[in-house]
Amino acid sequence: MPLASDVTATTGGGTVEFELTVRNPDDDPADVTFRSGLEADFAVLDEDVEIWRASDGQMFTQALRSETFDSGAEETYTARWPDPAPGRYTVVATLELVEEDVEARTDFSV
Repeated sequence: MPLASDVTATTGGGTVEFELTVRNPDDDPADVTFRSGLEADFAVLDEDVEIWRASDGQMFTQALRSETFDSGAEETYTARWPDPAPGRYTVVATLELVEEDVEARTDFSV
């Protein structure tokens, strides 16, 4: 699947805002299937140890859902990490698909 992705982390106001942008750079549409109501998830790592996950404590529908990314289409998925401790971290953002997860990561500081 030719989807491209990147993730940003913006700190301020005692939170970190994450944005996963997924786009289809291909000339053909890309059909994807989400495993559940969870479309994208965000995990914060401290030296490869997961310390926060956006989906923790959340419930999602257990139904497959299809979507088409048209040629050149772009979708953005967001999450907010409230009250992070100061430090240097890595966020791993994942588009949760049946076919193959689309993943992006970036380092950031609080």
